[in-house]
Amino acid sequence: MTVLVVLPLLALLAQAVFPNLFSVPASLAPSTAGLQSLASDPYMLASGVNSLLLSAATALLASAIGISVAYLIVLTDLPGRRVVWGLVWLILISPSFLLAQGWELLLAPGGLTNNLLGGVLTRVLLSPVGVTLVLSLKLFPFSTVAVASGLEGLGQDVVHAARMGGARQPDLWRRILLPLLMPAIISGALIVFAEVLSDFGIAATLAQTANFPLTTFSIYAALEQFPVNFPEAAATSLVLVGAVVLAQWGQRAIVGRRAFTTRWGGNRTLAAVPLGRRRPYLLAAVLALMAVAFGIPAATTVAASFMPGGAAGLITSGHPTIANYVHALQIPYGADSFANSLAYAALAATLGVLIGLLIALAWRRKGGWLTGILQGFLTTAIAVPGIVLGAGYIFLWDMPVLTHVGLLLYGTPAALLLAYIAGGLPYSVRVAAGGMEQIPTSAITAARVSGGSLATVVRRIILPMTGSTWVRIWLMLFAGVVFELPVSQLLYPPGGPTLAVSIVHQFHNTDFGIGAALTVMSTAAIAAVSLLLLWLGQGSGRRTRRRAAVRAGREAAYPAPLIGGVKGEGA
Repeated sequence: MTVLVVLPLLALLAQAVFPNLFSVPASLAPSTAGLQSLASDPYMLASGVNSLLLSAATALLASAIGISVAYLIVLTDLPGRRVVWGLVWLILISPSFLLAQGWELLLAPGGLTNNLLGGVLTRVLLSPVGVTLVLSLKLFPFSTVAVASGLEGLGQDVVHAARMGGARQPDLWRRILLPLLMPAIISGALIVFAEVLSDFGIAATLAQTANFPLTTFSIYAALEQFPVNFPEAAATSLVLVGAVVLAQWGQRAIVGRRAFTTRWGGNRTLAAVPLGRRRPYLLAAVLALMAVAFGIPAATTVAASFMPGGAAGLITSGHPTIANYVHALQIPYGADSFANSLAYAALAATLGVLIGLLIALAWRRKGGWLTGILQGFLTTAIAVPGIVLGAGYIFLWDMPVLTHVGLLLYGTPAALLLAYIAGGLPYSVRVAAGGMEQIPTSAITAARVSGGSLATVVRRIILPMTGSTWVRIWLMLFAGVVFELPVSQLLYPPGGPTLAVSIVHQFHNTDFGIGAALTVMSTAAIAAVSLLLLWLGQGSGRRTRRRAAVRAGREAAYPAPLIGGVKGEGA
């Protein structure tokens, strides 16, 4: 964690106080000009306030949507739940800047919605309310994934015990299920909160068009101006770090040291709630939500990929053609950039899951100053925008001292891979935290006392109980790396651009059709991989549950001996 996150952030944040620390020759002369600009510059101050308000509002709205969708998918007999899961993952893997470009295409003067609705939709979406709505529709899958993992760990035994005590359905949710799901709910909300703070795609498109400045774009403006204002960019990032630290304190105050154990050997999952006559209406509502969140902007991108003029072809009378797809495969670094991104994504996701599993085990430890420091580092890392993390890697791995000793990582694939892992680790641990909290500590302790190694505990206890959670985490990291833009833009090695860099390059050159074709092909490929792995993961989960049911039947036929008058659970 020190190499991946701490040192790059310290190298960047040092710029806020020592602007010439990494210059040649270096200087330790302090300066507070960057910090003073936060309060003296009206644009910087407005962008900070806007980002905090937008993050809080989006976290609440996205959590409400995510909890509702997770409930319908996991605990009801909603028809087509696998299709809905697939749509949730499509939204999750779609980069925000591409969805924003789809919306802006529809909202452009003379565009489709402008002509049909007379600009009403344009005025609604190009406002702070519209930015909040678009971000909520883009980010609610984070909450859905976190809450769904928690719902799958709730046992039917809990419901039976509550109903035997006289609990009605509203009481069951208010006093039993929602409190037990609190770690997963807060984890999802915290991810959304931090994701809004660090989002650059919406900030550079819809928010700028709506004259709604955000912190990430102000950091980008400080890095893009000449000469580059690194002290101001570093000082602005302090706002993001401080906001997420406060959110982390709030989470610890709410969750505290209460126990949320709900997974144990032999417990049955919650029975599906029958929706009755509401099934078609709820399915229509969910599909309408998916259409607005993904379908409309995605359809615009797909249509643009078949038009000769790309975006302009939607407004003009262009005839559909596949020429954009042919050119997308022939342009320099077109197909190669996609292959590069796939390789980076597979490596970063695999290493991120392995490291995240070890960190999640350490996360469970209550107390201890090292655990507190680890949690603080991971929490603050969520708030660091990709463009700031990339700048930190430049400062760290391009230091003259490292150059003299022969440690040359800047400008190599290794530096980009490390940055991808560092950016995904906080999300990996956060999503896993809800599921890991449901595993009883006594099960892990008993296995270790009985001589089981850490690898045995992971293989025999943790993975069977939380296997689907780690499959989703791998997919989340994999898709996030494929379409990652800010870090890729700053750190990709010469001659080896990634997919996002190639797509943005086409849009900057006004080759909208080719850029849209690259987007459609890559999204379809990633969606196919994601759906295949989800299907395989669900099949593995069903086989694990069947084996657990067989073992439970054998234990019922041959009860364990009584130890001290109580049936030996660990016998």
